[in-house]
Amino acid sequence: MSVIAREQTDAAVAVMAARLTDEALCLAWMATEGRAATKELALVRGWIMTEFHRRLGDGLFDEWLMAVDESGDDLDPLTFFARKDE
Repeated sequence: MSVIAREQTDAAVAVMAARLTDEALCLAWMATEGRAATKELALVRGWIMTEFHRRLGDGLFDEWLMAVDESGDDLDPLTFFARKDE
């Protein structure tokens, strides 16, 4: 994929991701968990994380990245979206 095509794709995905509700974006993220690592999956997760960062801001985004529950699993990102309005 050329650099121009990649930039166009990234821009189109950003527009689509911005239209999703917080809940839908989090469901998309959760749907990618536990899947075998591929280049495509890495791209999709990167796009979702970019939108998470845009919506949560630096502080909450960093907290989410570092957060794990008692069993060592990642926390549902939706809990951090609920905190952004506090």
